[in-house]
Amino acid sequence: MEKTRKENRGKQLWDVYRVPFLSAFLFGLLAYGFLLANKIPVDDDLPFFFGKGATTISGRWGLALLRFVMPDLSLPWFYGLLSLLFLSLAACLIVGIFRLKHPALQIVLCGLFVCFPAETGTISYTFTSAPYALALLLAIASVAAFQRGKRWRYLAAPALLLFSCSIYQGYFAFAASFCLILLIQRLLREEEDTAAVVREGLAMLLMLVLAAGGYGLSMLLQQRLLHLPALTADVVNTRQSLPMRAAVAYSAFLHILTRGYFGYVRGRLSLVLHAAGILLVLAELFLRTRQQKLSRRLLCLLALVLLPLAVDCLYLLADTGFIHSLALYSFCSVYVLTAVVLDGGAGEGARLPRRFAVLVMALVLAGNVYFANAFSLCSYLEYENAKSFYTELMVRAQQTPGFTQNSRLALIGEPGEQYINQRQDFDFGNFTLPGNNIRRSVHAQELMRLYIGWDVPFAGEEELAALRGSQALAAMPCYPYEGSVRMDGDVLIVKLSD
Repeated sequence: MEKTRKENRGKQLWDVYRVPFLSAFLFGLLAYGFLLANKIPVDDDLPFFFGKGATTISGRWGLALLRFVMPDLSLPWFYGLLSLLFLSLAACLIVGIFRLKHPALQIVLCGLFVCFPAETGTISYTFTSAPYALALLLAIASVAAFQRGKRWRYLAAPALLLFSCSIYQGYFAFAASFCLILLIQRLLREEEDTAAVVREGLAMLLMLVLAAGGYGLSMLLQQRLLHLPALTADVVNTRQSLPMRAAVAYSAFLHILTRGYFGYVRGRLSLVLHAAGILLVLAELFLRTRQQKLSRRLLCLLALVLLPLAVDCLYLLADTGFIHSLALYSFCSVYVLTAVVLDGGAGEGARLPRRFAVLVMALVLAGNVYFANAFSLCSYLEYENAKSFYTELMVRAQQTPGFTQNSRLALIGEPGEQYINQRQDFDFGNFTLPGNNIRRSVHAQELMRLYIGWDVPFAGEEELAALRGSQALAAMPCYPYEGSVRMDGDVLIVKLSD
């Protein structure tokens, strides 16, 4: 009897969440299949091929703990599929949290969630993509736990969000923005009591404060008791006042939409689609609240005004120089709000706006899938070009008279720009990753070791500094021309640029 009950429960869950799970997973494969089926080193994937990146020094002690269950090895297929599994489960939670009913909205929303440009960059960092996807799942699960829990929700929800932040702090914004969208959804329901909604909003705020306070306490314990490095002073924004940081957050949100910051809204068509979607949401909110009391409408407006701040709340803590295209994944909360508002409309009058919203979101999704594949192809070509460049450099070095097993390699300058980076086809605008392009000389040693099989020792910083100021270097032509590679004692000098 118990087994039958569990089987029925499992079947019920599959029937409810089949559409969002399959939509998220299949769109993820469509966007990232090429990336997962190949080993394409992107930026920091080279130095952290056998690591998890910055852990405790960046306040990510949870990321350090995960190496016990997710070994330090950059496995594209394994960790890529695991990332898609976590993201698909998170998509199911989103549908469950907001009780979205219409399959078409579920499909496009889950596709947009998994194929958002921030995830395109994150999943390419295969050494840490799965832990980050788990952190995102935990952040969204904290909202689900708070929504459905009762007595234990003030323990479970903050604990889930705290551990999410210990892996990657940026996903706190998902919990904050989802709480506001939940309040907007409840305010749109006429049967909901206004006072009860206000109490729920205060309870959500308490949950977020508990999670943030718990994370801050964990940083303090990490420093004082374990004597481990935590967030460095240059990461935390101490230069600006809190109101100024909030103003920067609102400005960034506006610039994401209008100026293409971080590469989320790319080109005029994407701008028009996003503008149309936002106007549709605003119009629907106006129509559904115009008969409500003024106090209720003002509460809905307040939640709507606070939403951009919740989406970009990372600006309240971090210095702007450390915020990049991977950090503001929570911008896709805009799509969640669109789905929530349009899904809640009833009657024949709501059908046309809902279909229009599905069309707009589907076109944005198609653009994101295209972008993900173009980014993967560009990354693959950059890798092939870099590998060819350093392979040819290796041959030149080994053929240089005087080069021995005791020689050290000194790369001066940077390689020239690749042809593919001059093509508009691979112009990704303001889509910025936190690391360095793999062609840069800072990654040369890892690339040679891992992908060419040449473990040559490199000259130290003091030797490089002395060489950069020498007249002999100034007289050398730039690589690959004759005279750009020569021996100086035990050091093989390669002048890549002036």
